[in-house]
Amino acid sequence: MNNVDRAYNEFLECLHTAITEDDFRRVAERVAHSLGFRWFAYFGRQPHGVNLISSYPKRWTDHYFEEGYDQIDPVLRKPRLANPITLWDGRDPRSANSPKERRMFDDALSFRIRTGLTIRIPAGQNQFAAFTLAVDDRSLGLDRFMESARDLLQMVGINYHAHVTAKIDPLAAERVIPLTQRERQCLAWTSHGKTMQDIAEMLKLSPRGVKFHLDNARQNLSALTLPHAVALALRQGLL
Repeated sequence: MNNVDRAYNEFLECLHTAITEDDFRRVAERVAHSLGFRWFAYFGRQPHGVNLISSYPKRWTDHYFEEGYDQIDPVLRKPRLANPITLWDGRDPRSANSPKERRMFDDALSFRIRTGLTIRIPAGQNQFAAFTLAVDDRSLGLDRFMESARDLLQMVGINYHAHVTAKIDPLAAERVIPLTQRERQCLAWTSHGKTMQDIAEMLKLSPRGVKFHLDNARQNLSALTLPHAVALALRQGLL
């Protein structure tokens, strides 16, 4: 088992025991450091508001929202069907498409936040979630790391989002979530076009186990087909 796999497995173990926002902050900060990053940030936008959990300096996150950067951040605003993981560099002239975007990156650089990668997470209508890992200097190996660990990084984002929304979403107690954690994970990967064999390898399950979870999800959602189940889960904000 390599260091990346070990960091991911430890992340999953700690994630299952996290309850409070502080717990989730510590879990994400630990996996960020294990993977060689200095900061992390989880951003979730739902109809009732925005949820941010991060290890960024508080002065930066306060400034980010005061300036309305969450509304123009090019990393967050990329089309949903685009590459689910984006590598960005605040000093790259191509990173900004407008003066305000350039000001956002320059402001981030004043807090030494230079580069990183952002994982966009599948979510329902009027919802958006992303998990970012960032460093204060450009690493020449960051693009290679992103490519070699792409599936694992997506799983970090999906698992984190699923646990946060299930445990500390202020509306979670008011709605019935008809899917287990595994069912949501399998449906989320199906929405990305992964096969049962792909999902089995990523979740360390058998293909028969993946089929079991997907069949249960379809029945729990009263869906006629698996694509119908994915559509219903996205519409209800379960992914």
